[in-house]
Amino acid sequence: MRGGLILERELIDTFVTVSVMQNISKAARAMYVTQATVSHRLKELEQRLGTNLIVRSKGAKRTELTSAGMSFLPIARKWLQLDHELENFKYEKEHLEISIGSVNSVNNYFFNEFFRELKQDKITWHLQVKTLHTLEIYEQVRLNLIDIGFPLSRFIIPNLHVQKIHEENLMVVTQNPDYHKKMLRPSDLDIEQQIFFNWGEEYRRWHNKYFPYSYPPKFSVDSAKIALDWLDESSWFFAPCSVCMNFLEERRCSISGLPIGSPVRELFMVTEKVTEQTRRREIILFKRRLLQFIRKKEQEFSRKLLDFYATDSENETRESLIK
Repeated sequence: MRGGLILERELIDTFVTVSVMQNISKAARAMYVTQATVSHRLKELEQRLGTNLIVRSKGAKRTELTSAGMSFLPIARKWLQLDHELENFKYEKEHLEISIGSVNSVNNYFFNEFFRELKQDKITWHLQVKTLHTLEIYEQVRLNLIDIGFPLSRFIIPNLHVQKIHEENLMVVTQNPDYHKKMLRPSDLDIEQQIFFNWGEEYRRWHNKYFPYSYPPKFSVDSAKIALDWLDESSWFFAPCSVCMNFLEERRCSISGLPIGSPVRELFMVTEKVTEQTRRREIILFKRRLLQFIRKKEQEFSRKLLDFYATDSENETRESLIK
């Protein structure tokens, strides 16, 4: 592949040089090659393009371009310019700056591995990360205080572009030995012992259906770490798969699934439309890196859930948690 690129550059560079010098002999001297080499390169380029680029007249002192050659000349010059920029790009250490904001559970239990990978990226990223609530994320994106936001709910706000990028199943986290099952129903849980965490709009609708406001939760928190620190043998809380997989590795609690129809924790990506244009390169590259990471993690979560339910004899339970 590399040899092919060198060959293409030589052919096109020779054609452009001949067009400038208007003489094959002068072009050969300028390029420090023989006249036969120049003629050979021109013929090979013409064969590849399927058309004649120069007028061949015996005894002519001046080399002229055909109409096809005149049309191809600006393309050839543009190709050489892009090739030059590409060559320089390889030797320049690229630095890109970007600022993002996401909720606590995403920064600490989902994006934490992505941040480590970004440190090893070929591009040197200058990354500013903020931990914010969902409404704060929308406001800071709107005010251009951050470039990209990752909230848990979708809101329609003028000039903001909102895209759903991920969802994952919620599970039950507990230390109660009576709850040590592969799957729990909402009716199995003691509502008075709940540690409430707001996992987004869809979750709140589902939660209000099974746990009405007449039964307030034992505690309400906005940090998964605080919820885990407060957990005892009587209390419990809901958490998404990414958080639960981290908890399982720490072996500080028991995890149970929820039946079909249970909610998911949704994750959205928010950008301001003008910022998308003015910082297009940084945002596109960051989005590409992040979405590749998310797709990889989704496959990993699926494998871990399959292993988690491997001892469960009911296929329906497994299917209710893995989409």
